[in-house]
Amino acid sequence: MENDTVRSMGESTLVDVWINGKMRSVCVARGAIEGFLQLAPAASAKMSEDGRREFVRTHLAVVVAAAKEQLAATPGVETLLIDSLGSQEKRKTFVERRKGGDRRKGDRRAGGAARGGRRKTDRSA
Repeated sequence: MENDTVRSMGESTLVDVWINGKMRSVCVARGAIEGFLQLAPAASAKMSEDGRREFVRTHLAVVVAAAKEQLAATPGVETLLIDSLGSQEKRKTFVERRKGGDRRKGDRRAGGAARGGRRKTDRSA
């Protein structure tokens, strides 16, 4: 996502996203971001506009899911205001999904291909 697509306006962060066949403006409230991150009051006061923009950029799947939920309740709306980014279960799903690191358990090309050599047996048999 480009830097100029996500922008701050006062206590909200705005992003324009293509949802359900239309370009929609999604406004994410500061409280929604702080609630999702479960920030303490002291930490939430330190969250800058840049931090909120970066959150929206990196958690776009969470923002779009919340926008789609709200759009299902009020179809046809082009501007959406997100006050909450979902329940605790959704938060865990999005956060824990990326903690796995590299998903591959071993080298996929173990053998001759990994060493740069050719096969030693004839495949026609």
